[in-house]
Amino acid sequence: MAPNFDVCGELYKNASSLTPNPYIHFAYNGSIRGVLREGDRPALITLEGCLKLCGNGFEPYKWIEASSTITTWVLPVIGGLLLQAPFESNRFWKTFFALVRWMGSPMSSLSYTLWNIKVTGKCALMVDMAVPYDHVPEDQNSEFSQMRDAFYILAVMNQYEIKPRMPEMAAEKLLRVALFSNSLKLTSDEDNVQNLPTLRKELAHDLRRGRRRGTVPVFLAILWFILSLAISIESAFGDIGVNATAHNLGIGLMLSWIPVFIIGSIIDRNPMSSDDTCRRLNKLLDRVRLALLDTTLRDTYIRDTGRTSDDFQWTRDLEDHEYFTESFFSEFAGQGRCRWHYGVAHPILAGIEKAYVAEYGRDWMRDSETARSFMVVGPEPLTGLRWFDWREIWQILSAIAIVVGTNTGAMVISYWTPTVGLGCRSGGYLIFVIISFASLCIEMLVWWLTPTRSGEVSGWLQKAAIGDPLVKFGSRLERQLSRSPSYSWQTSLGEKIQNWMSNWELLQFRSKLEILVLKPLDIINTSWLLYIVLAQTFGWYRSCSCMTSTWAAGGGYIDFESILSYKAHGISLYWGSGTALSLIFLTAGLLFIIAEWCAQSHLSTMDYEAARRGLLRTRRWKYHTVWLRRLPNVVIDSAVVVSLAMIRLCSRGKRPIHGRRSLIWSSQIKRRRLNPLVAIHTVPKSDIRDEENNHLLARTRSHVDEISLNTAATEKSNEDDYDDEPEEFLCGQGGDDREDVGNQEFVVNDEEVGSQEFVVNDEEEDEENLMEVRLLRILGQEGGVQAESGYLIID
Repeated sequence: MAPNFDVCGELYKNASSLTPNPYIHFAYNGSIRGVLREGDRPALITLEGCLKLCGNGFEPYKWIEASSTITTWVLPVIGGLLLQAPFESNRFWKTFFALVRWMGSPMSSLSYTLWNIKVTGKCALMVDMAVPYDHVPEDQNSEFSQMRDAFYILAVMNQYEIKPRMPEMAAEKLLRVALFSNSLKLTSDEDNVQNLPTLRKELAHDLRRGRRRGTVPVFLAILWFILSLAISIESAFGDIGVNATAHNLGIGLMLSWIPVFIIGSIIDRNPMSSDDTCRRLNKLLDRVRLALLDTTLRDTYIRDTGRTSDDFQWTRDLEDHEYFTESFFSEFAGQGRCRWHYGVAHPILAGIEKAYVAEYGRDWMRDSETARSFMVVGPEPLTGLRWFDWREIWQILSAIAIVVGTNTGAMVISYWTPTVGLGCRSGGYLIFVIISFASLCIEMLVWWLTPTRSGEVSGWLQKAAIGDPLVKFGSRLERQLSRSPSYSWQTSLGEKIQNWMSNWELLQFRSKLEILVLKPLDIINTSWLLYIVLAQTFGWYRSCSCMTSTWAAGGGYIDFESILSYKAHGISLYWGSGTALSLIFLTAGLLFIIAEWCAQSHLSTMDYEAARRGLLRTRRWKYHTVWLRRLPNVVIDSAVVVSLAMIRLCSRGKRPIHGRRSLIWSSQIKRRRLNPLVAIHTVPKSDIRDEENNHLLARTRSHVDEISLNTAATEKSNEDDYDDEPEEFLCGQGGDDREDVGNQEFVVNDEEVGSQEFVVNDEEEDEENLMEVRLLRILGQEGGVQAESGYLIID
C-alpha cells in the first residue's frame, strides 16, 4: 500500500502534543539548516520513523498534479522543442543516436554547435568587411557577390567530415583554389560550365535553396517554453502554490539548456538532403581537381597567375583516387552529430586573416585581384587542415557554463527546499551534470591524444587492447559454431561474427572508444534524464528515502510542513536565487544566438536584394551596439594575453609563441601605416660611382626579407589608408629639413614599377640628375643606418 504523507504527517504532528507522545522515539533531535530555525523548529521525524509510521514505497501525485506537469513541461519540451530538433528524414538509427547524443551529452553537442556558429559568423564577418560600411554592390555578378557565394559554400563545407587520412596540405590548397580563384578554367562537363565563378554561383544558389526552413516554428516552440517557465515561476512564488510546483520549476530550469541548443540549430542548419548537398560539394572539388590535373589547363593557370610550376607540385597528390575522387566530403556532422568534428573552414579563414584580411580591415576587397591572390596562396607556411585549434576552448567553456548554470539553479531550488540537503532531486541533477562533464572530458582527452585526422595514437596507448576481450569472445564463439552440426542459421551467424571481427580490426582508436565508452554513457545519461522527468511528473520522489535528503550531511528528517510555512520562513529567497541563476544563462545563450542569427542571415539568404538590405540593417545595428561587445572582447583579450605570457614563460628557451591577428568589425576603413622609409643619402647621379652603388646595394640585399612596393599613395581614392602627413608616411634622416619633391619613378632590377611621393633631405634636383631609386624591405641594422623593419631608399 502506498504511503499517504498528508495523513501520516497530521498523525505525527497531533501526537507531538500528547503526553506521553507515542512516537517520541521517532523524533529527530539533530541540527537543521536552512529556513527552519532551531528556535521554532516544527515536529521532525527521522527516516526510520517515517518508514515505520508512513510505510515503504512512494505516494504518486494525483492526476491533476501530474497533468499539470505534463502540460507545463513534458509537452512543451517534447512536443514543442525536441520536434524542432534538426533531424534527418528516413534515417531512424542516425536520428536515434543523434537524439541520444544531444540529450545525453549536452556539453559536447553544444560545444560543436557553438563552434560551427563561430565559424559561420567569421565567414559572414569577412563578407561584411569586404566593402565600405555604407555601400553594398547591387550587381549580383560583382566581386562582392562572388565572395559572398564563396564564403557561404565554405560555411556549408564546414558541416561535413572529410576522410581521416586525407593529405591535409593538398586538401587545403585544393579548397582555396576551388573557393577563391577566378582564373582557373574547367574541363568540359554535362552542365557545360567551364567558368569557376559561374559554377560557384550556381552551387551557392542550390545550397541556399536546399537549406532547411522552419525558423518560425523554432521561435514559436521556444516562446512556448518561455511562457511555461513564466507560469511555473508564478505558481511557485504565488500564494496558490503547493510544494510540487517548486520542484516543477526546478525541472524547467534544469531543461533550460535545450532551447539554447535548438535555437542554435537555426544557424548551424542542416540541409533538406545532406547526401545531395555532399554530392554537389564533391562535384565542385572534383571539377577543380580534374582541371589542375589537366596539363594544358594547369599551365595556362600558372601563366595567368604569374606563379611557377614548383608552386603546383602538390597537385600530384590529387591523383590519389582513394581520397580525391567524388568523395572528398563524407558524412554530415552539423549540430554536434559527429564527435571530434573540427571542420575545414577555420584553418582557411585563419590563413586568410593572417595573410591579408586582418591587416586591411574594412574594404579589404578594394583590390580584388590582390586579395584573391593572397586568399588562394595563403600564409607561409600553410598549416594544413588542422584537427583542433585551442580557440575552440571558448566554445567548450561556454557550453559548460550554459549546462552547469541552468542545472545549478534547479539544484539550488531542490537543495534548499526542506528537507535541506542533497537528496533524490538535487542529487539527480548533479548526477546528470557529472556524467555530461565526464563524457566531455573523455572526448576532449581522446582528441588531445589523437591530434591528427587519422585518429591514431602513438606510444603505449597505440598498443592498448581496445576491445580485445570482445574479439577473443567472438573468436571462441565462431569456433564453437564451426564445430557444431552444420545448420544454416549457425553458418550465417558465424559469418556475421567473422565479418564483425574483421570490421572491428579496421576501426580507428577513436571509433572503438566511442562504441565501448561514449555511446553507452550517452544512453545512460539520456535514460537518467528521462527518469528525472518521469519521477517528478508522477511523484516517484515522494518516498521516505527521497524526502529525508540522506545523500549527504544535513538531512535525515522530514518536517511535514506546507509551502506556506516555508514562505513564511523566507524560502522565496533561495528559490529566487536559483531561478535568477538559471535565467541568466538561459537569457545570455538565447540573446547571443539570436544576435548571431541576425548578423549571419545575409550569408544564407537566397534573394540577393533581401540579403543586401539585411546586411545594411545589420551594420547599423552593430554600429549602435558596438559598446555591448567591448566588455567581452576585453575579457577575452586579457585572457589571451595572460595565456600567451604563461606559455612563453613555460617555453623559455624554445621558439617564441605569437598570437594571431584577427579581423574585428569596424565601420571605418583602417588607416594603415606603412613601414618607415629610410633615406640613406640623396645625391645627383653624376656624384656617385657605380662601384659604390653596387657595393651598397649588395650589402643591403644581404638583409632583404622581400622586395615590396606600394604605389597607392598617389591614388587619391585610397588616401585614407595612410597617414595624412607625408612626413609620417616617409621617414628619412633629414629631420625637420625634409622637403616634398613630388613624384619619383621607382626602378627595381631596371624595371619601372610605378611612382610615389617621397621626401629627401636635399633640395629638389633636376629630373635628369636624379638617379634610379631602389626600394628594398630590409631587416636589422647595417653600416650605422637605422632600418628596423623598414624600407631603404638608395638614390
